[in-house]
This record gives sequence, C-alpha cells and structure tokens, in this order.
Amino acid sequence: MKKYLLQFLILISVTIAHAQKIHVNGLVLDAYNDMPLPGATVQSLNGASSTVTDFDGKFRMYALPGQSLVVRYLGFKEQVFTVPTDESLITIVLEEDVTQLLGVEVTGALGITRSAKELGSSSQIVMSEDLNQGRAVNPIFGLASKVAGLRINRYDSKVDPAAQIVLRGTRSLQRGRGIDGRSNNEPIYVVDGVPIPSIGRLNPNDIESITVLKGANAAALYGSEGVNGAIMIITKTGKTGKGVISYSNTTTFSDVYFLPEAQTTYGPGFNGVYSPTTFESWGPAFDGSLKPFGNPLPNGNQPMVTYSAPPSDNRLNLFDTGVHVQNDISFSGGDDISTYFLSAQHVKQTGVIPKDENNRTNLRFNGTRNFGKLRTAYSINFIQNKKDITPDGPWISAYRYPANFDYSLIKDWESPNSPGNPNNYFIPNGGWYRNPYFLIDNIRNQSAQQVLNGKIELNYDLAPWAEVMYRAGFYSNTDEIRNYTRKFEAEGTRNTLGSVDDGSLFYRRFNSDLVLNLKKEIGDFDTRLLLGHNLRTDYRKSQNISASNLLYSDIINPESRAGELGGGSSITEQRSFGVYGEWVTGYKDYAYITFTGRNDWNSTLSRAQRSYFYPGVSASFIVSEAIPSLRNSGKLSFAKIYGSWNRTGNVTLVPYQLNNAYSQSNGFPFGNNVGFLPSLTNPNPDIEPEFVTSYEVGMQLGLFDQQVKLEATYVYSDSDGQISNANVSSATGYNAMLVNSGRMTNNIIELSVSGDIIKNSDINWNLGVNYSYTKNVVKELYGDSPFRQNFRQSYAFVGEQFPSLWVSDYQRDPNGNVVVDGQTGDPIIAVDNTLLGPMVPPHMLGINSTFTYGNLSLGLQFDGRMGAWFYSETIPSMFEFGTHPLTTKYNREPFVWPGSVIEIAPGEYVQNTDLNTSSGGKEFWSRQGSVQRNTAAKADFFKLREVNLSYRLPESILGNQELFRSVSLGVVASNLFVITHSSNNIGDPEYLYNSTDGYYSFRQIPPMRNIGLTLNVQF
Repeated sequence: MKKYLLQFLILISVTIAHAQKIHVNGLVLDAYNDMPLPGATVQSLNGASSTVTDFDGKFRMYALPGQSLVVRYLGFKEQVFTVPTDESLITIVLEEDVTQLLGVEVTGALGITRSAKELGSSSQIVMSEDLNQGRAVNPIFGLASKVAGLRINRYDSKVDPAAQIVLRGTRSLQRGRGIDGRSNNEPIYVVDGVPIPSIGRLNPNDIESITVLKGANAAALYGSEGVNGAIMIITKTGKTGKGVISYSNTTTFSDVYFLPEAQTTYGPGFNGVYSPTTFESWGPAFDGSLKPFGNPLPNGNQPMVTYSAPPSDNRLNLFDTGVHVQNDISFSGGDDISTYFLSAQHVKQTGVIPKDENNRTNLRFNGTRNFGKLRTAYSINFIQNKKDITPDGPWISAYRYPANFDYSLIKDWESPNSPGNPNNYFIPNGGWYRNPYFLIDNIRNQSAQQVLNGKIELNYDLAPWAEVMYRAGFYSNTDEIRNYTRKFEAEGTRNTLGSVDDGSLFYRRFNSDLVLNLKKEIGDFDTRLLLGHNLRTDYRKSQNISASNLLYSDIINPESRAGELGGGSSITEQRSFGVYGEWVTGYKDYAYITFTGRNDWNSTLSRAQRSYFYPGVSASFIVSEAIPSLRNSGKLSFAKIYGSWNRTGNVTLVPYQLNNAYSQSNGFPFGNNVGFLPSLTNPNPDIEPEFVTSYEVGMQLGLFDQQVKLEATYVYSDSDGQISNANVSSATGYNAMLVNSGRMTNNIIELSVSGDIIKNSDINWNLGVNYSYTKNVVKELYGDSPFRQNFRQSYAFVGEQFPSLWVSDYQRDPNGNVVVDGQTGDPIIAVDNTLLGPMVPPHMLGINSTFTYGNLSLGLQFDGRMGAWFYSETIPSMFEFGTHPLTTKYNREPFVWPGSVIEIAPGEYVQNTDLNTSSGGKEFWSRQGSVQRNTAAKADFFKLREVNLSYRLPESILGNQELFRSVSLGVVASNLFVITHSSNNIGDPEYLYNSTDGYYSFRQIPPMRNIGLTLNVQF
C-alpha cells in the first residue's frame, strides 16, 4: 500500500509542476543580417533543461514564468531573457562576439590571459569536462590523445603509476632529471601562474581548464623551463551569485589484460620428463592426470595438481580486481568584491597486485578580493598521499611458471605445512623466483608524502593604461619512505636476511615574479609592453639510514640489526634569476607582432657562462578581419595565419655537476683503502647551455559560422650544443668529460579538425580529430661518433630518428631469409646488429566523439600511435623456461627453419628444404630467445581510451524542489579494447619502463582496463 501511495504522490507532484509551466516559443536571429541561427542553445541558468533552435532559428520548450533562460551560439554574445507569462513568440537577437570569432582567450606565459588572435604559435585548450571524461585520478592521463603533438605514456599498472609526458618530440639526448624531478624533455607545469614540478597529485576536479602552449615562443618568458612547451592550468574559482555546492563520486574497477601470450601444451620438467620440483616448462605434454606438486610436506602429505592447462589463463589468479573510489565536494560563491572556492577530495585505490594500496587527500582554497585599484588573489593546496606497494617481484615469476601452476596452493605461505612456505617451496631463496605471495607480504615499499603549495598575487592599477603585478608562489614536498624485506629464518639458501631502508626527502621551491604591464592605443595601433623579473630558489635534502641484517622478523627497525648502519645525507641548492620583456603591437585587430627576450643567470653554470640571453619573435594575421568579404560569404567565418622564431637556452645540468666532487669509500678508513676518491668525469667549467632554435608556421580556419574548425601547423626545431659525457683517454686522469656536443632536429606536422556532424533540437554530435607527425633526427654526436647508447637496446644514431632500436639478429640473405648453418641447420647469428627503427611513434592520432540526445550523452576518446618499435625483456625468459608459444610450434622436435637458406659460396644461397635444426629443446630455444630481434615487435596500436555514458535527470523528475539543482548518473571506462600489430603478442605498447621509450621491462606489471560508475550532484 505504501508503495502505491508513494507512486501516487510522485505523480501528483509532477502533474502540479507541469501545470505551473508554459511553453516558451522563440526565434533567434543574427543582429548583423537578421538571418535565423539554427543550432543555438537555449538553456535554463542552472542547466537543468535545454533545447536547440531548428533550421529556421525557432525553439519551443517548457519553463516557468519569470524564469531566466540563456541563449548561446558560438561566435555570438550570450543573452539572458525572462520567460513571459504567456506563450507568445519571443524574438532574441544575438550580436557577434568579436573575441570568439577571432579565437578564444588563452592562458599565456606568466598566467596572463591573452586573446588567441595575438599568438604566433599553436596552443590548445582542454576544458574540465573533457579532461575528466574518463575520470582519471591523475590529470596528466586525462590529457592523453586530446592534444595534437602531446604524447603521454604510463609506466605500469601499479596504484599511483608515474607518467611520461613529451610535447613535440625530444630535444635533449640526456635522460636525467633536474633538482625538481622533472625530466629534461618534460614541459613546464604552471598552476594559476606559478610553475610547480609536477601536477600528478592535483585533484582533476579542481581544474577549470588546461591550455597547452606548444611552442617554445609561447613559453619563452619562462626561460629554460619553457623550452619544451608549457602546460598552463587554471583552477576553479567562485562566481558572483548564489553559492553552489557540488558533490561527485566515481567508483571504478580495474583488471589486468593483454598478458604476454604463453603456451598451454607442455608442463614442468626437463627434457620431456616430469619434475614436481621445477617451474620450467620442458616436461611432457599435458595429459589431464594428477601429478605431485613440490616436495612432500612436513606432515607427510604430498600436494597434487591436475596436469592440464585450465580453460582460462592461470596467471590471472595472481591478480586482484583493483578498486578506485573518488569522493569530491566543493563549495563556491562570491559577490562583486570577493569570491571563494573550497574543495576536498579523497581517493582510495587498491591495486591489481594484492595488498597494494594508495590513499590521497586533497584540500584546496582559492579566493579573490578587490580593494579599489588593488586586486588580490590567493590559493593554498594541501595534498597527502600514502602508498604501500610491493616492488616488482610477484609478476616476474608468473610469466615463467607453467600453465597449470596452482597459485591457490602457495597462497598460505606462513603455514609450516603449506607448499608455499619457504622451507617447502621447490625454489629456494632464488630472489625474484620465490613464492610471489611471500614477496607480496614481505617485501614492501611504503611512502607518506605531503605537498603544500600556494600563491599570493597582487595587481595594482597605476593608471588606466598601466598595472603592476607581484606574484609569489611556494611549493614544498616532504616524502617519508620506508623500504623493507622481512626476515625469514630457514636453513641454507632458504634463509632470508631482513633489511630496511628508512629515508626522507624534502624539496622546497620559492618562485616570484614582478611584472609591469603597459597598454596603450595609438590610432589604429594597440600596443602592450610587459617588463618583469623572476627569482627562483630550489632546496632539496635527502637522508636515509639502512640495515642489511635484521635480528627479528617482527621488528622492522634499523636499531634491531647485526653489523654496521648504512646510509647518507645530501643537500642540494639551486638559484636562478631572470629578467624578461614582451612587446606586442596590433593593427586594427587583425595584424599582430610580438617580440620577446629574456636573460637568465643560472647557478648550475660556472660564473663565466652563467648569463645567457635568448630572443623570439612571432606574428599573426587575421585574414577574415582584414578582408571582410571573406567572412560575409557565410562559409569562411574565421581565418588566421601565424608564424614564429625563437632561440631558447636549455640547462640540463644538476647542481654541483661542474664541481670536481669526491666520494667516500665504504668503511672509510681502514687498511689500504683511500678515504676519498675524485670523480672520473672531468667537470669542464666551460659548459654552456644547450640552445634550441624553433620555427613555426600555421593557420586556423573557422567554417560555416564556426561549426567546423581547422588548424594546421608545421614546426622545425634545432637543438644544438647538447650537454653530455664523452669518453676521453684515461691518461688525462679521467675516463669521461662533460662536453657541449651533439645536435638533434625535429620536423613536426600537426593537424586538427572538429565540427558538428549533427546539430538540431534533439541530437548534437560533435567529432574532433587531431593528428601529428614527428621526425626527431640525430644530426651530430661527439667526435664524429656514428652512434651512442642511450639505454640497453636504445641508441642514438646519426641520421636516424631518436631513439632507435638496435638489436642482434640472424644472418640473412639479400631477400631477408634467415641463413642456417650448413651442418647443424641452426640459424646463424649475424655479426652486426640490425637497426629496426624508432622507439617513439612518429604518427599519433586522437579522435574525440561527443554525442548528446536529450539528457543522455556519450563521450568516446580513441588513441592511435603508429610507426615505432618496442622491446620486451619478458620474452627471453619465456624462451628459456619454455613458456613462449614458439617453443611448442614444432612439438619440441628438430625442424626445418621456415624460409631458411644455406650459403654455399660467398653471396650465393640455396633454399633449405630438408636440413633440420640440431634440436627443439631448451638449449636450442634459449639461444633463440637471446636473439633480440625475436623479442621486439611493432608498437602500432589503436585503442578506445575513454568512454563516458551519462544521463542527467530531467527537470520533470526533480520537480519544484529546491535542494538539487542537477543530478546526473553515468558509466565510465578506459582501455575497453586495443588493436595492435600482428607481431605484438607481448603487451600494450603505451606502457613503458622507468623513463625509457619503447622499452618493456622484465619486471613490468601488465596493463589494466577500468570500468565503473559516477554520480554528480549540484545543490
């Protein structure tokens, strides 16, 4: 009865709500020519209901008399009107918004808002709703594939994974990082005008927009830090009017996918004979029988397993379903004098590796206050992040284990009668090959990080044409770290020595800018002169103590140890000072030229080289404004061409690198050991900055009243005088010397197009595509060297793209056929390595689709990358231990190598039709696994990166209640599918190891996909 009564009351309330509303009938016209504007949006101010004008510019919707509605149309000023008391036709006339037609305003260098029409280089804005489409915890991942020329990779699938971000290709050969932890090829991050080292911990829901300044010219005022472009972040602020409370929850679930393909034909053993105490898969073929597993247990029991591969991948049993829960709440409001924005976020993540977890709390307060001619802005952001993970061990053994390995038998490793107990486990201590659950429980990395950053900004109007701005920003990071291995007492090699390393890292940065901004209109000319100076100081302190032989399994403390303590402490400081200027002149709002210049003094350089200057110039021309007939044609609503030149200094040194530092011998002093040893690298005080010279030209078009937007850009950059180590004769007293040598160039093409495929009163479908091609070529290396090693199989070759994959390979005939030994039939390994190609994809494609039908919307983000190779360290071990599918292709018998040839005379080959290989067992396949060409694959992929399906509750359901302004529910997902090259049975090429490119480590956790639910409520 109660159920029916509730339904009846809801029906009555909805009926009353509709009875109070009327139909609003309207017509939207262009003030310039009185033509109707089809596709204009008419919406209530709280966003609860909306409609779109039809082909004749007309609309019809329900609303309450006296309610305020807003009409919006791209390229026109929005207009608010009040709903009348009757249903008579209302005509709304919209005026052109020149600012929108000429391009939206962008956040430029120093956080100063500028009109896009001024910029002589490419930039792109990503708004909050696009950034958070996939509800990524890390805002960097929310940018992936949304900006042409921006490449983002993640390192693995642990909770709180690190990210690699590169904008418009690599400029420095050095893989190092600065005092703030940023990579030498990473863009600068600027939050509300203040540079900070990292944005990975920011709450993505606090971000209003991100402007990506791609060119060094656009970021030139930031000095060396801006040489790789800039990621300009504007956080949310309060708005004048009634306060708003927003709450959102996102809960997603993660599972691993795309594990390296493994064979399911043979089980554990050697030479075809079963062994219960090995994990190598060189035993007999699976037959479904029961076989012993491991050694007999202390209680006399013998564990048994079914000798067959299960229907699903057994390795998946090692992983959990990760759970990520985000809860956000914010309060905002303001009046004509002040505004406020306060937010809080809590993120709880459990990983795909059991017992791994990460917890983060974010608190932010932004505010503004006006005092007559003085405008103030301030913000403070506090972040606390606690992480507890196992390092890389559990997965390292899993891809080596047989297909029938039973993980459930070894999970309870603490029981003395468990096969997983280290005293019973068939693998002794064995490092990474130990029981993965033992590693999960006993080898842990823990950290507790606290970040505090904020700013104070003062703007004072000296005159209507002059203002002065002072901004001070502070950033501090304290990270307490504990890495330990728990002691386990056992006989012989099964004994595990306990160890602990307790450390802390403290980093502090102070950044300040004093800027004088002068503006003046002189006839048809609009000029602006900006003069300023910057001071930045960095302080970093790290310290740790360690013990390598703990006394007890339940006391993780360096004081509870045998032997001496280890550890150390270091303090690093860096300071830079810069003065800069920018002069912009515009003519009749369609022609602009900008000159920039900056001089820096950097403490990491020697006094003689510490000062360096770099200039830049850019220009833009708004063709559609200079030639009105073009815009009046109705097809070309906006056209802009632009170009720039810039020369920027880049310092990749770390503090004290130009000092001849001494190191201390372990155990100093004792015996004949020397106490302190000098560095073997000549520091060379004559080192100068690297200089990057950039050229850029491009155009922007808006077609059919801005319904379609096009942009095309070409960029050339030349990075000369690379700072790197070069080998020198040991007779000098050194084996290396720091030099300015090496040169790289980048040729880049960027294209983007977006537009409305369908736009009417019911359906709106917008599609955007961005594409970039980057050719990053090494031109010179030190001493005319043809190549240098970057990292393992990654090399820099003169004349080739950087970095390039150089691997061992088989000897081949001119047609690419493998040459086999005429006696053994085994393939011959070539004397020289093979250069396969670039390890960074030169072609990148992003596709964004937004489809709206009424209150239902669907957002899709696709990501494609092509033209690169990647190398996997997991594959050699799979060959060696018999889990790779290729080891079973010929039933582990000798076979004729497919398509092979035999060299019967120098340069003369015959087809091999009947000469078998020497064997098909472990020794033979281990040799093939060591041939690196077998462990490389094409890195091409195309994936559905993000999905967001949401439904906003209509006003008819919310009724006249005043609690909820809007409510929406949704489903989000990421990495739902990925298409890769046929040669790739290794994994997702997006995932990298450490700070490398195109490298898949033997310790790397497989990729994961996510799916979950969202709830958004506004009060």
